[in-house]
Amino acid sequence: MSILNRLSTITLSLFLFGSTFAAKNTGTISGKVTERSNGNPLPFATVSLQDESKKILGGATTSDDGNFQINNTISGKCNIKVSFIGFKDTTFIINIQENSDNVNLGEIKLASDAIALKSAVVIAKVPVIEQKLDKIVMNVSESVSVQGNNALELLKKAPGISMDSNGNLLLNGVSVNVWIDGRPSNMSGPELQALLTGTDGSTIDKIEIISHPSSKYDAAGKGGIVNIKTKRNFAKGLNGSVRAGYTAAPFEKYYQGANGTLNLNYRGEKSNTTITYSPEANSAFEHISSITNLENNIQLKSETRLETVTKTHSYRVANDFFISNKDIFGFIINGFNRGYNCNSNNSYTGSDLINNGVLTEKTKTALRGSDYSNIVSGNLNYTHIFSDNHEFTVNTDYGHFDFSNKSNQDNIFSNMRGEETRSPLIFNSDASRRINILSLKADYQKTFLKSITLEAGAKWAQSRTNNELIRNDQINDNWILNSQLSSKFNYTESISAAYISLAKQFGTVWSLKGGLRAEMTNATGDWISADTVSSRKYVDIFPTAFAGYIPNKNLRLGLSYTMRIDRPNFRQLNPFKIYLDANSCMYGSPNLNPEYNNQFNLSVGIKKYISINFSGEFVNDVIVQNPYFDNETGEKTVIWENFGKQTLIGGTLSISELPITKWLIFNASGYIGSYKTTKPGYEDKSIYSNLSVQTTLLLPKDFKVELSGYYRSKIPFGYFIVDPICLFSVGAKKLLLQNKATIALNINDIFDGMRNNSKVNTDQINNYSFYFRTRYRTVNLSFQCRFGQSKRTKYRQVGNFEESSRAGS
Repeated sequence: MSILNRLSTITLSLFLFGSTFAAKNTGTISGKVTERSNGNPLPFATVSLQDESKKILGGATTSDDGNFQINNTISGKCNIKVSFIGFKDTTFIINIQENSDNVNLGEIKLASDAIALKSAVVIAKVPVIEQKLDKIVMNVSESVSVQGNNALELLKKAPGISMDSNGNLLLNGVSVNVWIDGRPSNMSGPELQALLTGTDGSTIDKIEIISHPSSKYDAAGKGGIVNIKTKRNFAKGLNGSVRAGYTAAPFEKYYQGANGTLNLNYRGEKSNTTITYSPEANSAFEHISSITNLENNIQLKSETRLETVTKTHSYRVANDFFISNKDIFGFIINGFNRGYNCNSNNSYTGSDLINNGVLTEKTKTALRGSDYSNIVSGNLNYTHIFSDNHEFTVNTDYGHFDFSNKSNQDNIFSNMRGEETRSPLIFNSDASRRINILSLKADYQKTFLKSITLEAGAKWAQSRTNNELIRNDQINDNWILNSQLSSKFNYTESISAAYISLAKQFGTVWSLKGGLRAEMTNATGDWISADTVSSRKYVDIFPTAFAGYIPNKNLRLGLSYTMRIDRPNFRQLNPFKIYLDANSCMYGSPNLNPEYNNQFNLSVGIKKYISINFSGEFVNDVIVQNPYFDNETGEKTVIWENFGKQTLIGGTLSISELPITKWLIFNASGYIGSYKTTKPGYEDKSIYSNLSVQTTLLLPKDFKVELSGYYRSKIPFGYFIVDPICLFSVGAKKLLLQNKATIALNINDIFDGMRNNSKVNTDQINNYSFYFRTRYRTVNLSFQCRFGQSKRTKYRQVGNFEESSRAGS
């Protein structure tokens, strides 16, 4: 919470009161507020319009890019006052001609005021959820649950966000790309979960949910983009924060974890540096059970119990150099290291093969395994500002991703009397995946004729993936290489793209935006061990269109269309067989086709509290995991395939920051739609819904309590039908040490409703039920302390590294 927002709220209230008695004009006053020392835009600055007696007649606050606009101005002489906490107020006189259309004040530069900044007291509140015309913004830094929770736990509480059984994040049932500070998160699926789990929630400022990105963004990602913005400051000198947390998870036994974050920011005259480091260690469990009913009255029951220990280290270093008022050079370095281990003492898989109600064979598997992820990525960026709303940005990105999975399995087979039915199967495997990605991108933006904005750019990216699997079997106490199951597979992909976008503002009521993006993909898969090479080359055109209508401050209408592509990630293309136990394996296919998605959206905003959206998603060549069973070998396989078509048509109702009373604030978002999956010879449809509710209690003595809940109904996905899930959490926090410190307690998943269960029905498998449970229910206690002064800074659009989001699955 910041004083500048309280000042903005008070000032705007006075604007509304004062404007009741002032003679109005139909014109507007616009301009841009910047920092004098380096030309950076100042978001949330207050711009007030006063008459000659200093009576307030109207005003506005600046947006993220520093721009503002005041409507319904008066005629004649008036005062303009611009203020921002930590800067000296600027006041000047203007003369507005009668019936004038627009007055553009150009760039207004504010000088810093160190004395005012020292005296600032944090007393105000920023809305947790903001409904904007083109996106939903969660100001999670104002949420109680940010303390002690990681990024994944915060995302689960975002409106419309859920997770499928493969670990992919969904927006209203459709998968999305996750970005961090304008850059893709580098991973998806289980590896994305690991990254988000290792990202401390206290380092996050906002979560932006962009369901229909413009042509400036890569066309990848069928469900849009979720952009996580981390905290950055630009108060001069040294400032930052330190946080420590403890997590308890009592189940059948006591699981626990510890985590912390150190965040440092230093702002000099010519540079701004941010350093963040977050370590974390957790003990946890995974319980997986399944029942498979096959033809001829054959049933297979399996259960897996894993005891795991996970350690993560993540770091980020970012620096902006202000070469001049018009030139900025910067770099970003991200690192992530994760180690995951399960041991044979408490980790095992057991399965029973039952024929006509009689136990035919029992399999007991002792598991020992480890999973390591090492990621380093870097970005160099340069921005030249020609003038207001006229700039050019260049980005160069490089990423190295190193994933390793080692597994040891001892499989013992016996009958109902405990006698061995066949020789033990003992093997180990070592799977590695190394990915190198290089990306070059240039973006140009210019506003001309005062109301037309041009965006154009080009991009080239290349990824090289090297996969190797070594499988050794123990035969007569000797380890023998299994050349049939060992494999090598290399994949190279290059994408060249260009885009153009035009936006036009028609007064204050209408706005139009349209664009085209062309992408050429050239891919080669070399399955060395099978002596097989596959290649493909294709060109796609992706149109986007948006129209906005805002007749008054109480109504917003928007209509948009976009076409997107979801290319298979690199693990889905990998043909290696990864064995989960003696009877179950999974693998991908180098011949997967990308998904294509056409999206439509109609949005209606009523005042600042209510938003209604009607949307349609039409996806071709859906990529899913399909199950198969070999009656001769008894082996179950799960294969990545193109399944068919997926259609989702529905609507969303959102209520944001509704003040029930002065101490009770209510947020809610609900979605309901028709979900349909089709394939030749197969069709499944259902009504899909989700509901997210959040209530904040503002209590005396700086206490805040937050209750949140989430529900998602069952949903079909390929042959799978995923069961409903629900999540209910409560949190409380208190400000200490003159608002410099925060202590927080959060309890997640109180009713233990986060269980990923699913069923399958195919021609071959009559019924397959899958039950998965892990450590969702936790109690988190954390303490955070801030030091130095802080002000929020604007995010430059640098480091767009889209290809890296496909590094995992």
